[in-house]
Amino acid sequence: MLSLGDVDPSLTNFPGSASLINDLGKRMLVKLRGHKCYIGYLRSIDQFGTILLSETCERIFVGEKYSDVRQGLIVIKGENIALIGEMVSSLQY
Repeated sequence: MLSLGDVDPSLTNFPGSASLINDLGKRMLVKLRGHKCYIGYLRSIDQFGTILLSETCERIFVGEKYSDVRQGLIVIKGENIALIGEMVSSLQY
């Protein structure tokens, strides 16, 4: 698995899940198949798109409201990820 220290910053464009190398260390939102949603810091990825998240919370939605349940360190297989993106703390328009 790759970690933040293994990445050459001059390499910026990668195809597929390899593009997540640019997001190592960032706070990410991960939506899974099956309606689960996790928010945590992306710490590692592998060639199959499997990711490691730290300081993770599972976000549970009920109608328009939500609650965060702490999960800690989790591994998510790439085949279960439906959507992944950087979590922005405040939107500026």
